[in-house]
Amino acid sequence: MSDTELVYLLARILTCGIWIAAGAYKATHFEFTVADMGKKGVPLPGIMLPVVLAMELIGSVLLFINIGVWAVSVAWLIFLVPASWMYHGRFMVKDGTIDFVQWILFWKNVSIAGGLFALILLDSSRPDWLA
Repeated sequence: MSDTELVYLLARILTCGIWIAAGAYKATHFEFTVADMGKKGVPLPGIMLPVVLAMELIGSVLLFINIGVWAVSVAWLIFLVPASWMYHGRFMVKDGTIDFVQWILFWKNVSIAGGLFALILLDSSRPDWLA
């Protein structure tokens, strides 16, 4: 395995960490997560949560084995936009201050998006329209 292939594998594995941890938490706290999603304005949270879990856990497996990395990355990017807005985008508090935890979590998602764009560009199987 070349240095480039090793670094690409490492990038894929490290990217999966957040999705596996989040998916494991959501799966083990299913009812709580459904209720929280409903409070945050997610439509049909009881249906959406299994979709999110599949995306997080199956997507992680696909990244690990290097299948459809570009497609998984695009799906996660599409997911990150509304999730970031619904869960972390409201970091301004009524008194004009910032909820620092939500602000950091929002920017964590922006940073994850940067890594996903890099994975798309590194995936040699990506379609030409993503080049």
